[in-house]
Amino acid sequence: MRKGLKNIVTVFMVLALSMTSISALELDAKNVIQDGDFEQGGSSWTQRNKGEVQDKVSYDGKYAGVVPNTAISGNFANGFIGQVIRLEPNTTYHVSAYAKVDVKGAGAIFTARFWNGQQGDVIKGENGQTVDQLVSSTDWQKVSYTFNSGTEQGALIQLVKWSEKEETKQSNAYIDNVVVTKESNVSEEKDDDVFTEVWRDDFDQESLNMEDWGYELGSIRGIEQQHYVNNPENVFLRDGKLVLRATDRDVADQYLHPRDTSRNVIYNSGSIRTHGQREFLYGKLEIRAKLPKGRGAFPAFWTLGADFTLDGKIKSEQGRGWPSTGEIDIMELIGEDRDGSHGNRTVYQTVHYGPAEDNVGRFSGNGTAYTIPQGNFNDEFHTFALNWTEDALEWYVDDQKVRTVPYGQDPMAKDIFNKPQYIQLNLAMGGAWPGPVGENLAGTEFVIDSVSYQQTAAQAKAAQAYYDNAPKLVGVKPLTIMQGGTINPLEGINTIEGYDLDFSIEDTPMFNPRGGNSNVKLLVKGLDEMDLISNLPVGTYNLHYSATPKGVDLTQDIKTPVARQATTLVVSKQAFPQSFELEITEGNTLSTLTLPQGWTWKNPELVVKEAGMFTVLYGVKNDEHSVHVSLREIPEVPKEENKPAEVLGEKKEKDVTSTETTLPNTGQYTSSFAIVVALSLTCIGYVMLKLNKESKENE
Repeated sequence: MRKGLKNIVTVFMVLALSMTSISALELDAKNVIQDGDFEQGGSSWTQRNKGEVQDKVSYDGKYAGVVPNTAISGNFANGFIGQVIRLEPNTTYHVSAYAKVDVKGAGAIFTARFWNGQQGDVIKGENGQTVDQLVSSTDWQKVSYTFNSGTEQGALIQLVKWSEKEETKQSNAYIDNVVVTKESNVSEEKDDDVFTEVWRDDFDQESLNMEDWGYELGSIRGIEQQHYVNNPENVFLRDGKLVLRATDRDVADQYLHPRDTSRNVIYNSGSIRTHGQREFLYGKLEIRAKLPKGRGAFPAFWTLGADFTLDGKIKSEQGRGWPSTGEIDIMELIGEDRDGSHGNRTVYQTVHYGPAEDNVGRFSGNGTAYTIPQGNFNDEFHTFALNWTEDALEWYVDDQKVRTVPYGQDPMAKDIFNKPQYIQLNLAMGGAWPGPVGENLAGTEFVIDSVSYQQTAAQAKAAQAYYDNAPKLVGVKPLTIMQGGTINPLEGINTIEGYDLDFSIEDTPMFNPRGGNSNVKLLVKGLDEMDLISNLPVGTYNLHYSATPKGVDLTQDIKTPVARQATTLVVSKQAFPQSFELEITEGNTLSTLTLPQGWTWKNPELVVKEAGMFTVLYGVKNDEHSVHVSLREIPEVPKEENKPAEVLGEKKEKDVTSTETTLPNTGQYTSSFAIVVALSLTCIGYVMLKLNKESKENE
């Protein structure tokens, strides 16, 4: 399907059961099994002792699973092909498949065992008998069984050959079109079955949409061995996909990790987030992505509270730090060297929260893992999702629920996770959890096909109830000032009663990825430092607005809402006035000529003896530039007592070859000069006089 034509509304259809005895139940038509028809190559299926996928026989396609006649151990036909599925507690599952053998008299078993990291007991159906279904026909036959999960968390659905019978040893056993569906209570699902898409990014434009995304830059967390940059080779779009790529950091720019000097920061990589631009509250957040592999490769899809102070890039009083802001790790992977290893086929689901700096919430830090049976998450694209309601978090991998956290049971968690969060996508390299990173991973990629946000009617209603009573920031827009100028960024910004407004200014847009441990700097910490705005060098800055509750210490309060929104502040280069006139008596120094505010003479003690070009400087802290201006001589005509009044004061411009004007009866010389801009933004240096006489340096 073309990305531009994806449905805006996704409906999870349900198939009603016709039996009146279970009229309150419906069958969820979504197949829990991955690649049940084997047409995707069977990477989701586990094979033992030569169980495999073949393209010679199929029920209605090209491929089928098979336990071949070569699956022999000693004197037994011995092998299986199967898939582990994640089970929801106390849920009834219906399993069906088409299967056959190709030798008359042979037999195979379509069955299931509970799974907890290893094979458990054969599952029993509602009648107390095992779910084993004999496959003995040489024509395709439909086999099926039903079971309840009880307290079990996983099941291995499989076709097995295990027999001393000669016909079975000689036969291939085939399986195709495997379907596993579950019963669900209609009264519990209602509107939760219908998700309406609110926002998505298919990355099918030419460049990253900076109205939704921003960069995280520098060395940020833990002891990871990457430097986050905004270089086009590390964060870019390719064929309608977002690519976060790790590359070797130039040797000259590598550095000892500031939080663990036993490690070097050797890679550049990418990290983007929607902070201050797009936030989310309740709903389904999902990405479709291909994950990296390799020792220490550490991709993540996660969220943080919209009130987060960005690890010190926003003044601490204007929001909350970690973990009181709340963190939801929707997907993390810890890569390993060996292809197909546990690390390369396992993703983790975790939540972090607590007061101040204590990660002590009831559900905090206790993550779970989901492992695909074989291959790597790098082999193909998978979906990773979080369904977030007022009381629960549900994680999904490839549409299969893999974890539920009923955080509504913990008041602290409700205080934190009943507020908006923002999305973050990053590719870290190494760290405390992954360990030291491999040194051969340049070119490693985390590829994201799409990011989407959906809500049910109930989730949208709950989110709106929050925003109806939360602070808002009204009037936020990009600002521009001249270098050296002042501005009150809060002018024109409004919020609700009971809240204070403030701001922080940092320099992400002007980040320099070179030069060792370069990082974003917080330059202006709000109203108390507003005078520092006039010192900002020319460039573009991030301007973060916050609305915080009056009189509330946010280090102690984890519940009260905070509003956050980001925009930009542009500081433009100061230009010298195009028309500016002064008078100076020949023989005086340039310092006697007062320039416009912010401008100074490069050589203020230079004595003016003749017209010419002179350098003026404009400078603020850490930034200085110059222009050259021309002092042009305008001689004055001496007043004469007998001249008519209307002639008095007339000026006749003198030829520039002359630098002196004779004043009668004084024996002195004086000159008047007009100052005009001759050149702009030139390099500081000496200027040659523009006179019709021998050249002379003024500087």
